[in-house]
Amino acid sequence: MAYKLKNGVFSVRCRHPGCPFNTRIEIEKNLMGTTKQDVELEARKLARDMATTKHDPVYGTNHYLEKPDIHKASGIYEPFGPRT
Repeated sequence: MAYKLKNGVFSVRCRHPGCPFNTRIEIEKNLMGTTKQDVELEARKLARDMATTKHDPVYGTNHYLEKPDIHKASGIYEPFGPRT
């Protein structure tokens, strides 16, 4: 059985000392995978990339997004397709 992410929202925080960057990233793409872990991994990569795009124009002259703390704030992994 395959899974897809529905209404995924991830919180991303920069761990650089003193950096105030903390944002919520909404995943609107249709991410699918064979397991929930596959979908979670791809969603975290996408959230990290989107956060880097938001972080670097503002704080990039001082530091890059450093060891981002990424966790799922909301969303569910729905099964889809034929059930075996």
